[in-house]
Amino acid sequence: TVCTDASQTKCSGPKFVEYTGYTDIAYKCGKCTDAETAKCEECDGKADKGCNVAKTVAADFNCKDWEYKDSKWTAKTASTACKRLKDTAIMCNAPGSKADDKYAVKNKGCGKCVAADKTAGKCGECNTADCNTKVVESSALSITALLLPLLATLYTLL
Repeated sequence: TVCTDASQTKCSGPKFVEYTGYTDIAYKCGKCTDAETAKCEECDGKADKGCNVAKTVAADFNCKDWEYKDSKWTAKTASTACKRLKDTAIMCNAPGSKADDKYAVKNKGCGKCVAADKTAGKCGECNTADCNTKVVESSALSITALLLPLLATLYTLL
């Protein structure tokens, strides 16, 4: 943004929130207002050049959003358009096998899980577009499911 007041060196504009996109704040000369603080970024410009320019983004990708109904997690039919910066990897999340009705899917299925939810088996991740189409089994359950048939086979052979 080019400012008409040459003494104005503080610039502001929308924040880019990974997997969600830009907030609804306009680029302008001057600081963010108190009401805009959560959605606004400030920078120090120069008399001849503004600093509040759009960041370089990568192509959008899609992920499934989820809802809990009829006592189970179901992927919604429509996909969510996920926004990302140039160097941000594609990442979708889905409920894990231990997610209950109180769990909330993050960012409509876009982006990473919260670490605690992932560790607790309430959330799982995948790294291709629209990859989160089913509930993610917790790693402990997956290992058990793999090992039990193997142990049964070994038992019958010995």
